[in-house]
Amino acid sequence: MVTILVPLLFGVIEFGALFQRWLAAESVAAHAARFAGELGGDDASLRRFIADELTTVGIDPNGVRVEVDPAIVAWRQPIRVTVRSDERIDLPFVFGMPVTLSASAISRGELQR
Repeated sequence: MVTILVPLLFGVIEFGALFQRWLAAESVAAHAARFAGELGGDDASLRRFIADELTTVGIDPNGVRVEVDPAIVAWRQPIRVTVRSDERIDLPFVFGMPVTLSASAISRGELQR
């Protein structure tokens, strides 16, 4: 019975933690997209903002890939920010596997050029 319940318990814990990290990444992506729209595109201050937000929600920014598409936007043009991180799920007695979390958000350019 223990060999069934222990992996089940750890599975619930691991998937809950993974879901929490995905929700946090979604929030960071949404805030970053809005900020990128205000800046008019990709900028060093946007990257610092994303790193600070990731640190605040408990995600190591060094293990995260950030994509901003397009790099420069004009007034009302869409801009997409994608945040990807490689995570790992480990269930005792069963398996361990890598998982890539991806969160994306779209905003519009707010800078009149």
